[in-house]
Amino acid sequence: MADDSPLHILSVTPYYSPAWAYGGPVRVACEVAVRLVRRGHIVEVLTTDALDSGRRAEAGLHDVDGVAVRRVRNISNYLAWRRFFLPPGYQRKLRQMITQFDVVHLHEFRSVLNAAAVPVLRASGKPFILSPHGSLPVELGRTTYKRVYDRLYGNWLLNHAAMCHAITEMESRQFTEQGVEKERIKIFPNGIDVDVIKERVVVDAFKKKHGIPEGIPVIGYLGRLNKIKGIDFLIDAFAELIPACHAILLIAGPDDGVEQDLKAQCQRLGIERHVRFTGYVQGEAEKAAVYRASNVIVLPSRYEILGITLLESLLNATPVITTDRCGLSKRLIDSGIGDVVPFGNVQALVQALTQAVTNREVSHERALRGQAFVRAHYNWDSVTDLWEAAYRRLAVPALKQDGF
Repeated sequence: MADDSPLHILSVTPYYSPAWAYGGPVRVACEVAVRLVRRGHIVEVLTTDALDSGRRAEAGLHDVDGVAVRRVRNISNYLAWRRFFLPPGYQRKLRQMITQFDVVHLHEFRSVLNAAAVPVLRASGKPFILSPHGSLPVELGRTTYKRVYDRLYGNWLLNHAAMCHAITEMESRQFTEQGVEKERIKIFPNGIDVDVIKERVVVDAFKKKHGIPEGIPVIGYLGRLNKIKGIDFLIDAFAELIPACHAILLIAGPDDGVEQDLKAQCQRLGIERHVRFTGYVQGEAEKAAVYRASNVIVLPSRYEILGITLLESLLNATPVITTDRCGLSKRLIDSGIGDVVPFGNVQALVQALTQAVTNREVSHERALRGQAFVRAHYNWDSVTDLWEAAYRRLAVPALKQDGF
């Protein structure tokens, strides 16, 4: 293969555009695939029909922004939303397709799709990349299932991946703890669309829609309503803040199992009239409205491999606070563009929230520096450059010696 010839890349993922409700991995797979196609490469995606808790895509072959997307129907959309993807016929389709490609990219880690891919990858000998997207740790729920999966499939994937993709230094350490050699680990960040800042947003209309009075400080959260996101920690801190600072807590995102628990917590603490639940936020304009309506965005996660919400917030020049369990925390501290608190330390979070809503000039100046930092280091074109080079090295035997 010539160094400038088109690459043939197969991306395997449980969900694909427009399944945005499944979070960051969907955006990563989509953005890189679309940009590589625009550069003249051939990218196909093998995925399921999952879209969100109540919708499916049509099964079959589709063109999505120039990318050939083959969707296999899940047995149950209910199970798919709970991360059990069961698409009969997927393994057969993968076996039919795999010979056409130079390299295979597996998204997520402990999925039925990846388990079914193991015998096909073993037989084909095709080089493959493994991107867990933060799903490596065993301790974050379903521990027994994960240990069994690893014995049957996961360890083989880790041991035979030509490249193990880490989003942050945190994930790189997780790979090494699983026994992966450092030379097979590559750290590529996820990107964001830095041009979305140009999106026209009517913040006043957004606030009116959700009953947010003008002039009242807004503390925002945007993301899935899942236990791992630590929204209960944020609510506890917000309840402590309320007596000293009249504010609104804006919780935006799709329910992923804990919305009723969070609403009950707000009622128990007597703060429900200060809290707004928006539900799923659709489209870039509405997401930007959440960021720009907020005086600060908080990502209070128990565990977060990167924290795209933080990057998007800074891009919109909105200050950010996260926890020490977030993969971006070190970069935020080192660059002086965000606050980091120990997870579970309510008083530390109350103090950071107080500074954000009372010392607005300093917070805004930091956010502006963060905006420039994000534009320089996390734009999708720069990230795609990294992926294009990685795919090329794996596809061209003569280049594999360079770190692969």
